[in-house]
Amino acid sequence: MNKFASIIAFLFISCFSYAQAYHTKALSPEIYTIQVNRSGNWDQIPVMALNGNDYIKISFDRISENSFDRLRYKIHHCDAYWKRSNGVSEIDYLDGFNDNPINDYAPSINTTVEYTHFNLTIPNRDVSLKLSGNYVVEVYDEDDPDTILLIACFSVVDPLVTVAATVSANTDIDTNKNHQQLSFTILHQNMNIRDPFTEIMAFVQQNNRLDNERLIIKPTYINPGKLIYEHNKDLIFKAGNEYRRFETSSYRYSGMNVKSIEYRRPDYIMNIETDLVRADRSYSYDQDQNGKVVIRNADSQYPETEADYFITNFTLAMDHPILEDIYINGIFTDNTFNDKYKLKYDNEDKAYHLSLLLKQGMYNYLYLTKEGDKYSTTKVEGDYYQTENEYSVYVYYRPNGQRYDSLIGVQTIQSRPK
Repeated sequence: MNKFASIIAFLFISCFSYAQAYHTKALSPEIYTIQVNRSGNWDQIPVMALNGNDYIKISFDRISENSFDRLRYKIHHCDAYWKRSNGVSEIDYLDGFNDNPINDYAPSINTTVEYTHFNLTIPNRDVSLKLSGNYVVEVYDEDDPDTILLIACFSVVDPLVTVAATVSANTDIDTNKNHQQLSFTILHQNMNIRDPFTEIMAFVQQNNRLDNERLIIKPTYINPGKLIYEHNKDLIFKAGNEYRRFETSSYRYSGMNVKSIEYRRPDYIMNIETDLVRADRSYSYDQDQNGKVVIRNADSQYPETEADYFITNFTLAMDHPILEDIYINGIFTDNTFNDKYKLKYDNEDKAYHLSLLLKQGMYNYLYLTKEGDKYSTTKVEGDYYQTENEYSVYVYYRPNGQRYDSLIGVQTIQSRPK
C-alpha cells in the first residue's frame, strides 16, 4: 500500500470510529458484569442531575491474568444519538482532568473464578461535568491505551422542562390486544422554545432496550408552554410479556427457577428450569424488574467481591426450530445481539440451549427473535396488553447557535394498563 492509500485508509477508519453510536458494552472478553446506575441504586437508570447531589456509579469485573494491571478512563460528551459531539471540547464539558486512573478496585475473595472488581464514580475528586447531555466513559489498560476494554454510557439532565406521560392499551392500531401506546406532554413554561420541530428531540425507551428505541421529533399539538405528543404511531410498542426470572445467590441450594446445581471442578454449573414458549397462552402477571440485574450472594455481605461466577445453562423447549434466530436479552446482555447471546437448537433434546458465565444474583431475561433489523417478543414470549413495562422519555434541546445537544428533561414511568 502506497503512502497516499495509507492516509486515505487511516482517515476512513478514523471517521468511521468517530461517527459510531455508543452504548454500554464490554469490548474485551475479559470484562463481565458491567453495571451503570445512579448513586449505586441497581433499579435507577443512569441519569443524574447537573450540579445535583447524585452521582453515576460504574462497576465491572475483569477476569484475566492481568487483572491487577492499572486501568484508566476518559470521558467524552455525546450528542442525542450517542455519537461523539464535534462542537465542544473537553474544556467545555469537563471541570478537571481527563484520562484518570481507576483507584477503587479489589480482588475477589473465596471464589472459584478469580476476578478483580472495579468501581468508578462520577463526579469525583479528579473530574466533574459542566454540561448536560449524554456521556460515554472509555476504560482501557494503562499499558495499552489504544485498546478499549469497555464502554459505559450515562446522561446528565438539566431539568428545565417537565415531562408528563401516560400509557394506554387502547392504541391507534388495536385495543386491549398486543400493543401499548405512550402519550406525553413536555411542559416548558420557563423556556422559550422558538421552533420545536428543529430544537427539540424526544427519545423513548421501553425497559431500557435500545433495539426498539423511538425518536420523536414532531409534536402532535403545540400549545402555549406545552408540546403534546399523542396519537403518534411511532409511540406504539409491542406489549411483550413479563420478564422471566431466576436467582443464583447461593451454591448451597437451588434459588428461584434454578433446576439444579453441580460442581464440576473447577466450576459451579447452574441449570435454569426449562423454559416454555409463552406466545399464544394466557397472560400471567409476575413482579419482575423489567430486565434489571441485582448482584447478590446469600452467604456474604460483600457481593461485589465475594459473589462467584457460575456457568449458567438456559434451555428453551421447542418441538421444532424456527426460521428466526433466538437471542436472550436483559440488562446483563448490554443490549447486544451477537453469537454469545444466540441460542442453538439441539434436535435430540428438541430444545434451544445457551450457556453463559454469570455472576451470582437475580436476573431478568426475555427471548427475542430477530425480524429483519429489529428484535421481537412475539414468537416466543408473546405480546399481552396487560404487561407491566417501564417507559423512559429523554428530551434533548439544541437551539439555533448551540453547539451540542443538552438534555433538559427525563421521565420514567411504570405502567400496567388495565
